[in-house]
Amino acid sequence: MIREIIIPKYDRFTIKIPKEYIDRKIEFIMFALDEDKSIKKYKPKKSNRIELLGGILNRYADCSKIELEEKAWEMHVLEKYR
Repeated sequence: MIREIIIPKYDRFTIKIPKEYIDRKIEFIMFALDEDKSIKKYKPKKSNRIELLGGILNRYADCSKIELEEKAWEMHVLEKYR
């Protein structure tokens, strides 16, 4: 994943795409960083320590692998026992 924060000075911006991204699906998302201040973040109650752990590993998630999750177990078993 490539993430770059810029402060544009003009209404156009050119992106150089790395060679390893050629012939792959890629997604460009653009939003102003000050916009996410309006998004309310969920703060769980401190009633149960187990509930507080929910989503704690989300920061390690790889968005490019989401499509593979659906068949991950099946692929793992096939790979292991072939």
